[in-house]
Formats: sequence, structure tokens, C-alpha cells
Amino acid sequence: MGDEKFIKEVEELLKQIREEQIKVGKNIEKYHKINMKKFAKLREYNEICDMTNQVFERRISNIENILKKAIK
Repeated sequence: MGDEKFIKEVEELLKQIREEQIKVGKNIEKYHKINMKKFAKLREYNEICDMTNQVFERRISNIENILKKAIK
């Protein structure tokens, strides 16, 4: 009888471990999706910053060219 009780306890522990692993897996999946959305927003933000920087660089270049022509 002691062996059967031990086996039932082990089975119960294994069941709890499986349930915990399922919870952890679902949480990982959930947070992965959240992180991917955040990364997408960061990429979009970086693209906007790059475009803004390109505009400023062109404007500065145009100002430099105008100043060079004015000096000559």
C-alpha cells in the first residue's frame, strides 16, 4: 500500500508540474507578442527619426551651399 500512495503522490506532483509548465508557456507566448509589438513601434520610431534626420541634413547642406556661394 505504501508504494501505491507514493506513486499517487508522484503522479500528483507531475500533474502540478505539467500545469505550471503550461502556464509558463502561455505567459511566455503572451509576453513575446507584447515585446514584438513594442519592437515594431521602436523600429517605426527609428525610421521616423531617420527620415527627420535626413530632412535636417538636407537643409543644413543647402544652408552650407548658400553660405559658400555667398562667400565667393
